[in-house]
Amino acid sequence: MVKGKLWADGFGDKGFTLLEILLVLVFMAGAGFVLLIKLPVHLERDRLDLAATQLLGDVRDVRQAALAENDWYQVKFYRSVGDHYYQIFREGTRVKEVHFDDGIQFKGQPTNLLFNASGRSAGATIELINSAGEEKSIVVAPVGMRIREK
Repeated sequence: MVKGKLWADGFGDKGFTLLEILLVLVFMAGAGFVLLIKLPVHLERDRLDLAATQLLGDVRDVRQAALAENDWYQVKFYRSVGDHYYQIFREGTRVKEVHFDDGIQFKGQPTNLLFNASGRSAGATIELINSAGEEKSIVVAPVGMRIREK
């Protein structure tokens, strides 16, 4: 009779069963596992996108500065073990140096770019690759001098 009274008042209906708690933990662990696998892939892709966008902006800025200032500018690319970077020179004086994040590197040795006062340069393709094997390219067209990301 006492047991029936507890159930009738709702006192015995508090809390969760062990099965319910275990099911929630299993679902949370599964969701966490999926995020753990997917998240680094997106981070690598985002870092590659950021590096390519920065390089694209710098090359466009250099070309524009060469036109506006009636000077020559050069972008030199360097590859060393664990460190890939580029430097920007204005008439032989280094203006800027940019190092890529870990895992971002040049694919092959890019051709250095030299922009003269008319904004012209030999065409080149600068390819970047991340540790996941994804690639981005910056293309400097030799004829129309269009600079774009591919």
